[in-house]
Amino acid sequence: MNKKNKDNNNDDMDNVLSSLNERRKELECIYKTEEVLKDYQSDILTILKQLVVIIPQGWRYNDICKVRINVGQISAETKEFKKTELKIFSDLLSENKKIGEICLCYIKPVKTEKGIFLTEELKLFEILVDKLNQYILFRTLKETYSKSFSPKLKTGDEDERFNKWLSSLHLSPKEISLLTKVPIDFKKSENICKQGSFASFVMLLKTGLVKASIENTNYRNHVFKITKPFSIIGLSNLYGDNYYHFSAKAIIPSRVYLIERVAFDNIIKNNQKFAIEIMKIYCDSLQNIYDKLGSIVNKQALGKVCDVLIYLSQKIFESNNIETSISRKDMAEFAGMSTENFVRILSELKKDNIITIHSKSIEINNFERLKMLSNLG
Repeated sequence: MNKKNKDNNNDDMDNVLSSLNERRKELECIYKTEEVLKDYQSDILTILKQLVVIIPQGWRYNDICKVRINVGQISAETKEFKKTELKIFSDLLSENKKIGEICLCYIKPVKTEKGIFLTEELKLFEILVDKLNQYILFRTLKETYSKSFSPKLKTGDEDERFNKWLSSLHLSPKEISLLTKVPIDFKKSENICKQGSFASFVMLLKTGLVKASIENTNYRNHVFKITKPFSIIGLSNLYGDNYYHFSAKAIIPSRVYLIERVAFDNIIKNNQKFAIEIMKIYCDSLQNIYDKLGSIVNKQALGKVCDVLIYLSQKIFESNNIETSISRKDMAEFAGMSTENFVRILSELKKDNIITIHSKSIEINNFERLKMLSNLG
């Protein structure tokens, strides 16, 4: 074999290896993308942030390849992204309606003897767009179904979860039976206890939502706490005087168990582990109230609104979606401000795409920015 033929064979081998390496990168890009798109629990911004890091890895010049993806008002992009003429882009569609866009660019000049993008890269881009469209469509349908047809717990399941919670407080079956003898159902907006009335009971909240407020002589309320299921109401009156220093009202239909103070006190005295759990619950409740007072005293209106949204998201709904079962008026009273000012600031947060206001919920889009505004006060 002469030198020329040998050189040609080496070039052919290099081309084959180079081509195989590119196909390997493309396949890895598809596999990694598919892995991310199996996640329907994380918020959409988290998903997009992962994708804009993974997708450039499938292209020849991945060090200068950058991606930006927009879905609705949510956007994520690779660090140093800038739109150039060396780009490919596509609309993102859901049920044939544009809901976003994906744009991939080289931010520096590249060799163009084979074209800016290889034929295989253009095909890869189509595959990724198709997978992203399918993901968004399925996610939208899943969320719609979940909101419209969320199955309610059967009574047996609900009882089991409630009993497990009580057991986690180190209560015996006999003690649980004693604490759950007197269930009372309250309708929406019905008073559970009234400020100034005789404090006969400690209460266990099994289902629903309850707001606790301080009433003044001008019949104005200040909501200082919102309580979710599997909570205890009225611990502050257990060893204090015989009157409630707050009013509690059902935000939505709620079931509460009434426990006589003497019976509750006897269990605490005879069950040391339960007494410790009660102390933890009481201390956590006090900490929330201290945080609440700090927000009201030290922060401006914007910081107060941010604090309310963070509290409801983390402490009550444990989700980025805050259900509007809690009215704007309740939220405003919880923030210690007028309803008008509260609604105005919500609108400003919506304009800045920090939140999205739906008909039945408020969705937090950017938690980090919300926390930053809260810290700034």
